[in-house]
Amino acid sequence: MSSDSVLANTDIVVVGAGLSGLCTAWELRQRGFGVVVVEQRFPAYGASGRNPGALWLQTRRSGLELGLARHGKRKYEEYVSIVGDVFDYRCEGGLFFFETEEQGAVLQSYVQDRRAAGLEIEMLDHAAAAKKSRVLPRSAIGAVFCADDAQVDSLQFISAIEAACIRAGVRVFRNTAVLTTLRDRDQAIGVRTVRGDVLASGVVWATGAWAKTLISEGIHVPVQTVRIGQLMMQPVETGTTPLLHGPQGVHGSGALVELADFDPEAFATPLSGEGDGAYESYNDTAMLNRAGALYVGHSIDGRGSLNPHISLASTNVMAALAAERYPSYSDHGVTGLWAGLGSETPDQLPIVGRIDSIYLNVGHDWGVSSAPACAEVLAAIVAGETNEFGAALAPDRAALQGATD
Repeated sequence: MSSDSVLANTDIVVVGAGLSGLCTAWELRQRGFGVVVVEQRFPAYGASGRNPGALWLQTRRSGLELGLARHGKRKYEEYVSIVGDVFDYRCEGGLFFFETEEQGAVLQSYVQDRRAAGLEIEMLDHAAAAKKSRVLPRSAIGAVFCADDAQVDSLQFISAIEAACIRAGVRVFRNTAVLTTLRDRDQAIGVRTVRGDVLASGVVWATGAWAKTLISEGIHVPVQTVRIGQLMMQPVETGTTPLLHGPQGVHGSGALVELADFDPEAFATPLSGEGDGAYESYNDTAMLNRAGALYVGHSIDGRGSLNPHISLASTNVMAALAAERYPSYSDHGVTGLWAGLGSETPDQLPIVGRIDSIYLNVGHDWGVSSAPACAEVLAAIVAGETNEFGAALAPDRAALQGATD
């Protein structure tokens, strides 16, 4: 191999500069590894930079899922001490509001289940919930409030952790798409990029939805790609409020939908209709950032595709729901409208570990919470350390066996 074709030589190359990739690079560097990060566009280009930064704990299923989310929240608190209070970390809780008595009855059981899981959570009537949030819809007749939920500004966080990585000696190559993994017999020895080869003793793929492209190398990663739409309005209120979750779509709220008395009809999404193709599912969320801009979302469609552009139908759904719930904001401008490409696994848990001589840190359906924790898990695996989550997130776990796209 000509030295002219070698872009870098390092211990570990991390493919992808989103939340999972940059946090993994940081964790590896803290363990003494030389690290290079390669990114096809720029940090946070994918779903990591196209989300409202919600750290939902109350909706996470008891056990491993909730434990991982709790650890992710602790990691953000740790990162505040490392990079400073520059990414708008705040723990102001979350409100899961309801609009019918039937929904409220199910959420009563939900509160009991969440308390048993150790969360600080309570039922509130409309008046008490409205004191918590200035943007609680008038349609809400009550809400569940969980003090453990939190929020970050994902873009600011990625900017801060990239800068911290670079200061620590990590080299980050932007606009450097990976063409293939380099191998010596059955061992990965680096990656070939459009700018040259990066030679390394270990290769980490932290590429989110783009992990599907590994199929060209004969590696099946059991994730399904999904497009997640979001709408953002110009500032409508000053300050911040708790995260908001509504009942018109509970996709991803495993702690709720797996309750014995959960009634899917009570939490149906009337805007979707039959056969209108607006979206395949919905996760009914709304929240303010510190500047007072209102996020509304998120639509879920485009499964199996790598098309990151939001559909007109999904746009209409989010705009209609926002107009219905926030009529006083109908004259405010829309300043952001985008979709991020996410990925889902059969058991809704990330895939972290080694497969076919490469390392994976992918499948983050709720990656704002899971990515920092899983970065630590993967770094521990690479370094030969023990970790409480490693075995349960491994690529060869039973829940993933036989999974198809």
